[in-house]
Amino acid sequence: MISGLALGLAFPPFGVWPLSLVAAAALALLTHGRTARQGAWTGFAFGVPFFLLLLKWLSVVGWDAVVGLSIIEAAFLALMGAGLALVSRLPVPALWPLWTACLWVAEEWARDRVPFGGFPWGRLAFANTGSPYTPLAALGGAPLVTFGVALTGGALAGAALTLWRLRGAGASRRAAPCPPPGPWPSRPP
Repeated sequence: MISGLALGLAFPPFGVWPLSLVAAAALALLTHGRTARQGAWTGFAFGVPFFLLLLKWLSVVGWDAVVGLSIIEAAFLALMGAGLALVSRLPVPALWPLWTACLWVAEEWARDRVPFGGFPWGRLAFANTGSPYTPLAALGGAPLVTFGVALTGGALAGAALTLWRLRGAGASRRAAPCPPPGPWPSRPP
């Protein structure tokens, strides 16, 4: 829920684009190792607050329109959450960020076309119009920007998981040994 709101804050009028990276990483982490059903519920719980914040401008029509459209759009994120849970179990963990990025692009592609011609609001690319990812639009449009942002978020999630596992195994002490306590070695003259 909080990560969905964070993604909403990445979009105008707030425009805190780094939150799009954090939110993509958070959703990847929250669905990692879960069942498809758990991933779907996580994606839905991520999507509803995101779209409620993003689409609050529709309140001029009525809050029922905001809530209804948010639930419909969150269903796409539920499908993506199920997919994220499934790809987190694939045998090559190093490819997990790549699969995460592909699923974000596929989710946005589907949401852009279904139902009735789609509703493309809320693409990761639209939160990154003034970010270092913007030049990717010249090469591949909004899908490539989304891919880059989601790939970075997936890589951040992968790094966080690796650090957590190293910490839990006590390997961080072996990975970065510290000198024994005592007097500092003297420098040669």
